[in-house]
Amino acid sequence: MPDPDMIAFSEDGRIATISLDNGQDGHWSPDFPEALEMALRTAMKASGVRALILTGEADSVFSHGLAPDVFAVGSKVEAAVLARQCAKTFSLLRQFKGVSIAAINGDVSDLALECAVCCDFRIAAHDAILSISPGRYGLTPLAGATQLLPRLIGEVWAKRLMLCGERIDAKRAQHVGLVDEVADQESVYPLAIEWAKRTFAHSPDATHATKQLIEHARMRPLETGFAAERDWLSAVLGTPDQLEGVAAVLEKRDARWQSDKS
Repeated sequence: MPDPDMIAFSEDGRIATISLDNGQDGHWSPDFPEALEMALRTAMKASGVRALILTGEADSVFSHGLAPDVFAVGSKVEAAVLARQCAKTFSLLRQFKGVSIAAINGDVSDLALECAVCCDFRIAAHDAILSISPGRYGLTPLAGATQLLPRLIGEVWAKRLMLCGERIDAKRAQHVGLVDEVADQESVYPLAIEWAKRTFAHSPDATHATKQLIEHARMRPLETGFAAERDWLSAVLGTPDQLEGVAAVLEKRDARWQSDKS
């Protein structure tokens, strides 16, 4: 059972925050992915939570991912177990029904960057440095970066990061599409809160459906995506929230979503 002190979980209304305790060197132990899974399940079960923010507890570090000595022995069995746990945890993060935001308050690298890529949005501090180059340890990415990064930032920049070991600042990361917004370090988390609150104007069901369709667009053929979009539209049409959304717009007031439990 992982140490519960690895992660601090908190709720404030509709927003849950997971703070990553990275210790003094900014690295995770092998138990961390399981601890993160437990925190994610807590957020998903929390009544009324519609947004999730991941941030680092250290002032200048989001996280450097797993400690290098985790793979010092070269055990294939242990690596396979860890890879399966990471896949399970990060898949759960991508499946979060509300909006997830990585508030990157400082440097982020390797598995921690893979974690941030699984969030819907990434907001980074001006002085944050982003990198992912497990090849320097003789390793490949552990949790989907070879598949997700080319889709997010294109093949060239995915190769420059993972093959050339380039370390890029937040401004360059924003330019290539790895980061969505850049802010002063003290403003990163408040800005993530602001972005999360913007999404509350949309119904929870519509948010979930739209996220599923965007995920579909990354992974499957265009024509099947069109069909899926029609299916999801049919699913939300006529629901109490859909009727409430139209009524709220026509009456020029804020919507009162029935599926919003807060």
